[in-house]
Formats: sequence, C-alpha cells, structure tokens
Amino acid sequence: MSIAASEGELASENDDLAVLSPSGSVALPKPDPEMSAMLKRAAGAAGLQWNLHRVLFSLGTYGTGPQTLETKSRYFSIALDESCDVQDKPQLAIFVRFVSEDCTIKEELLDIVPLKDRTRGIDLKETLMAVVEKADLQLSKLTAISTDGAPAMLGSGKGLVGLCKADDRFPEFWTFHCIIHQEHLVSKKLNFDHIMKPVLEIVNFIRTHALNHRQFKNLIAELDEDLPSDLLLHCALLNPVKLFLAEKHKDYPELRDPQWISDLAFLVDMLHYLNGLNVDLQGKLKMVSDLVQSIFTFVNKLKLFKTHLQKRQLTHFPSLLKASGQAAEVVNGSTARYATLLENLEQSFEDRFSGLRQKRPQISFLINPFTAESDCLKAPLVEDEAATQLEMIELSEDDRLKSVLREGTVEFWKIVPNERYPNVKQAAVKLLSMFGSTYMCESLFSTLKQVKSKHRSVLTDTHVKELLRVATTEYKPDLTKIVETKECQVSH
Repeated sequence: MSIAASEGELASENDDLAVLSPSGSVALPKPDPEMSAMLKRAAGAAGLQWNLHRVLFSLGTYGTGPQTLETKSRYFSIALDESCDVQDKPQLAIFVRFVSEDCTIKEELLDIVPLKDRTRGIDLKETLMAVVEKADLQLSKLTAISTDGAPAMLGSGKGLVGLCKADDRFPEFWTFHCIIHQEHLVSKKLNFDHIMKPVLEIVNFIRTHALNHRQFKNLIAELDEDLPSDLLLHCALLNPVKLFLAEKHKDYPELRDPQWISDLAFLVDMLHYLNGLNVDLQGKLKMVSDLVQSIFTFVNKLKLFKTHLQKRQLTHFPSLLKASGQAAEVVNGSTARYATLLENLEQSFEDRFSGLRQKRPQISFLINPFTAESDCLKAPLVEDEAATQLEMIELSEDDRLKSVLREGTVEFWKIVPNERYPNVKQAAVKLLSMFGSTYMCESLFSTLKQVKSKHRSVLTDTHVKELLRVATTEYKPDLTKIVETKECQVSH
C-alpha cells in the first residue's frame, strides 16, 4: 500500500486502463511513463519485482468507480460535510449514493477537496459544482442533499442548500440535516451537569494515572464479585469506587448524597437507551426509512418510560431500581421530576424532527406500500400524482407482490415491475437513493485522522484522496484481470 500511495500523484488523469471488476467497472490509472522507465532502470535485474509493484499500484489507486456506476444509475443523492485535518486545513468530503435500475445501492467517496480559504456557502457550492462537473454527474438525477446543520450548509439564503435550490440547474430535491447530528443535539437537552462533572473528575483520576488504574483493577479482582473488569459509567462499580477513593483519601460528598445517587442511576439508564439509538442510526447503506423508524420508535419509548415513572414503576430503569433498594424514599420522590424531564425530552425530539414527521407517510411507503394511503406520494418523488394514486390502489390489491414483501425492502422493489407501476417504482427508487445522515463523511474524517496524522502531515492532497478512496470503497478489483494485463520481466 505504501508503494501505491507514493505514486498516487503520478497518475495521468486522461490515461485510464479500464478493468472490469466482478462488482462493477473500475478505472485504474497507469503510472507516469517517464517515472516508470526511471524506476525500471533503478530496479535493474529485479524486473519481476517491478511487475509486482505495478500490480500493487493498480490495487492501491481506484480512479472513477462512482462515475462509471453513474451511467447505470437511475437516481443519486449527495452527503457532504466539512472538517479540518491535522494541519487545520478544511476538507470537504462528498459522498454519493447511487441506485441503479435493478435497485442496487452503492455508496462511494466522490471526492474530498481541500478548501484553500473560506468555507462560506458560496465556496462550498462552487467546490461541489466543480466536483459534479468533473465526475460528469447529471444533476437531473439528484434526489437529496444531506449535510450537517452549519449555516454555511443549510442556510436558506446564503447557505449551500439555499444556493442550490435557487440554481435552475438543480431539480427539486429533499434536504436532510443529518439525523444522527440532530439526535445528538436533542440528547443534550437531558442536562445533568451536576452529575457529569463529579463523574468525569473521578473517572479521570482513576483512568489517566497508570498506577491508580492498575490498583483499581486489582481492587475489583480482589472483591471477587460479578463486576465489570474496568471503570465504566455504571452504578455496579459505585461501591468499589467509594472504597478506592477512600484509600486514596479523595473525598467526594456527592457519593454520600442519596439524591445524587438517584440522579446518577437515572442518567445511567437513559444514556444506555440513547446510546442504543445512536448505534442504530449508524452504519453504511442505511435507508432513510430505517433512520426515521428508529427515531420515532425511541419517541414512543420515551412516552412509555414517562408513563411508568408517573406510576413509580421502574421496570425499564434497572440502575434506578437498584438505587431504590437503598434509598426508596428519595427515588420515589424523584420519579415525578424524572417523568417531567422525559416529557421535555420527548417534546424536543418532536420539535427537532417535525419535518421528518411530515414526510413520514411518504418515507414509510417504502417499507410497506400496501398499508400506505393512495395519495401519500407527492412531488418531487412523483411527477404525476393522479396516475400515482391509481397505481397505489392497484398495488394494494396485488396479492402476488404481497408475498414478496417479507423478503426485504430492497428485494421487494427489485421485483416490482416498472412497466406496470412506473410512478410508484420511481418514488421507491428515489427514496432508496437518499442519504439520511452524514455518517459516511464522519467515518471518513475518522479515517483521515489515521491516514494524515502528525507523523504523516506532509502527504499531498492527491495522496490523501487516493488513500481514503481505497479505505472506503466497496469496489473489489478483479485480480485475475489485473495480472493478465501485466508482463513478467525476469532478470537476464
């Protein structure tokens, strides 16, 4: 891989060797001819090693896979986000999600572009247009743009989304403020700073000092109880923490306060549920319908939790239930306050995701079109709403297709005949093509921190781009085809 990275900048943009891969067509650039000759002379008798080097270079550089797929795609959406690398250089990551005629979904890095100066909405739009033009994407196939919530991205006037909507070259499209990002913002409404501050101080005291950390783990082992092996935000380790802090002569009055212990137990239980939601929202190839379903499922859980707390039922709060065994009066006196907190959290979810609530009838249609209203689909998902309504009625009575639905959403829409249900199929394919979050961009930035670290900060932009493309691509090279294009040159 290091050999491939070292020559990433030497590839000629116009000299591509097309190689057919089992999962799609991938263009693999050739090394620069002059550099090739120089390296061959330097290699001398090691001709065989040179051919191996060329194979490694082919594996290490993926050219225009997304562009090749675009020619076969029916619709696509874009997810983009901006972050700074180790040199404080802003990098704009642009991912594209394609859906082909047979409902095959692909998510690929379209480009990662360093922004030389400012990151205003107009700068982002100019960069996006340059990438779209270079990739030869047809904007008429665009269905959605997903970004973070920064004003430069989502601003209705001077933001990227607002500028794109005002541009006649763009069709009517949906916009998504990253659902994961919104969930994170709502979670902050559960404000327990009086709990988190002492907890973080205690955790840092134990975990950031090697001696303290070793001694604490030994203490847990000596207690010979069914406890976690290390310090986590979990009430099960509360007693070992108290013992350890007493040995170190560290005094935290909160650990003796029954009300503080009760609030800690409640927070631990709620963070467990919020973490579960966050994990559900992450991952590749997530359909927007799955993300919306996860959000509103959690809202319904909050309603259930609130009702149970109002009745002082702690079935779904195991940590709080355990704390009530030692301070039942305090916990019972706090349940009404906890129920109010959950009610406020529920309302925050409803307010934050009100736009998704309005679109949910159209999005839910993707999962089960047989129970959807005949008039649920609107522009821009469909162009002829009247014809779509008739198709929805016909589809709802199609018993043959009903039996296929259990095989999965994507498999179902692969089988739905486009000739009979053209408008309905169009709406489904558009929904399948949509990003609901910028998870792919955030994942790329995590990889960027490893690829371009403080020890490799002088990597060129071209090197960084190709390394990230290899790290994120779903394409798999056809090794047999690559080897067939190489000539083995043995030493004389």
